[in-house]
Amino acid sequence: MPQPFRNWYFEPDPVAGETGSSDADAGVAPGIAYVPPASRQRHGARLLDPSDAPTIPGSRRQGWGRTPSSTVYRARTLLIPADLLRDDAVVAAINTALAPVGMGIVLPDLDSRPVRSEGPVAEALRRLPRIVGLVPAVPADGRPAVPVVIDAWTALQTLRAAAEAGGRTDANAAFDGAAPGAVLNQEIVGRIGLEHLLVGSAVSPNAFCEGNDIGISAAGPSTVVASAVGSSAISGTPFSEGNALTGPGSAGSYVYSGGETRAPVALCLRAPDRREPAALGCRRPVVAVLDTGVRAHPWLDVRRDPAGGYLVDPADGFVMDDPAIQAVIYAESSFAAAEQGDVSRQLIADGWDGPTAADPLLGELNDAIGHGTFIAGIVRQAAPDTRVLSIRIMHSDDVVYEGDLLCALALLADRIAAPEDGSVEEMVDVVSLSLGYFDESAADIAYSSGLWQVIQLLLDLGVAVVAAAGNYSTSRRFYPAAFSLRSSPVPVISVGALNPNGSKALFSDGGRWVRAWAAGAAVVSTYPDDVNGSVAPPVRVDARQGGVAPGDGRPDDREALDPDDFRGGFAAWSGTSFAAPLIAAHLAARLLEQDLRSGLDATGSQAAADRTRTALESLGWPGRA
Repeated sequence: MPQPFRNWYFEPDPVAGETGSSDADAGVAPGIAYVPPASRQRHGARLLDPSDAPTIPGSRRQGWGRTPSSTVYRARTLLIPADLLRDDAVVAAINTALAPVGMGIVLPDLDSRPVRSEGPVAEALRRLPRIVGLVPAVPADGRPAVPVVIDAWTALQTLRAAAEAGGRTDANAAFDGAAPGAVLNQEIVGRIGLEHLLVGSAVSPNAFCEGNDIGISAAGPSTVVASAVGSSAISGTPFSEGNALTGPGSAGSYVYSGGETRAPVALCLRAPDRREPAALGCRRPVVAVLDTGVRAHPWLDVRRDPAGGYLVDPADGFVMDDPAIQAVIYAESSFAAAEQGDVSRQLIADGWDGPTAADPLLGELNDAIGHGTFIAGIVRQAAPDTRVLSIRIMHSDDVVYEGDLLCALALLADRIAAPEDGSVEEMVDVVSLSLGYFDESAADIAYSSGLWQVIQLLLDLGVAVVAAAGNYSTSRRFYPAAFSLRSSPVPVISVGALNPNGSKALFSDGGRWVRAWAAGAAVVSTYPDDVNGSVAPPVRVDARQGGVAPGDGRPDDREALDPDDFRGGFAAWSGTSFAAPLIAAHLAARLLEQDLRSGLDATGSQAAADRTRTALESLGWPGRA
């Protein structure tokens, strides 16, 4: 059925050459505490506050001596390229530099991530950053150890200070006799970064009470009441952080009963028709969704496993998983937690979305529970003949560790590059990312960011990357979406959200780096049909009047709408999280158009890039596709 009007479009191409970091649209994000204290504590993270962040006096390197912008990072880890970690002299130099501030590093298991591909792709994968634990240093002179605060930003600035001095400051006197290559120069330290905490880009159920100990009463979003539990919410929204968007005329328009931004709905449509593989004449395009994973829903061919977890149809189900990728993500995280001192690291054990509630004593639904299922349903609606490859990296409380994201993307790139003998079984055409973070220094992110390196690798393989622009009502660059300004064979497509009437949603980020817009407010899609939170309907009437329940098992009670009972399988939700997969789905669907279908089974990065660019151009992409 055609839409009343087109609910997505591309922005015109930005002016050539304007890809620097000093643009007017670099912006200032509203509020710095977009991950509240309770969540930062749960995930071992800290807020980098520009007002008290340690800085390097007289730094000559652009960006290092500047006051950083706000961001959230994991306190006990750094991201260090694997090729540096294989150099014993560099590792020794890092530990020597960190010793005066009482810290040292513990190496990861560098063999935990096997590389199946060959050539330049394999070499690039072996150089990508890995999760490195920070621990208290053991004094080398036999003196007793003293307590030390482990802080990744302090550690990073210490390494930068050593590099500024050529590795030979008083704090680094041991370098004077070091072998060539052991000095921490700017090139080496410039590749070391924080492990950022990313958040999903759905409007949060507790968007109005982000760290402020306030909540929204059932009377409506304009009524503010005290709430003891609301402060634990995570939100990628501007509702309470800096922009003062309040009341039903603004941000409140995206809120449902009881302050919820997602609501159960009844859908009277059948599942979109999906052709049999033989009718396509080629393989199905694949959209990789790196998110919370999925749960049970008939539209997605995902069902509950009586033994625990969920099952997919591996032959031709709409959603498929990759247990091998999930196993490596778990192995690397568990090693960091057990062997590298990262005790607060929350592990992702499998590919299934959970838990439904952070606190079983309260039973309130986690902010991101159902996020991946909802996104998969958008792809099912817009591109039913495709498949979704679901990889879980997001915790159901809306948090993503940058190290887990890097690991998943690297494994995905290896999966795409590895097939031999013309195999198309592991091909992926589009990657959809509904998450992001604000970097502390836009000046050198393209140089230092391992995230850009692995995304660039996917683009070189001909895979399109579609990313949500974020929900902060700011033009400050939200990564990875803001990588859209960088040149590549296939573009990064950053997507902002539209209201149902086609206007730009108030919560959506914007700016020259936002290259596409799509429906992202009050979107209806699939939601796990096994999720029912603890919030009860405000009115329930026992219609039996002391009698017995009907024999067919149907409820005989009358009640008001239960705001967190999603057993009907569908919901309405808002966020740029849901605009991005709509663009990804349209791109995947276009690959099945008659003039492109014959090329879908061709292997190799050049063939993939050619068909992706052709599909984008046929959709009206104005840029450098």
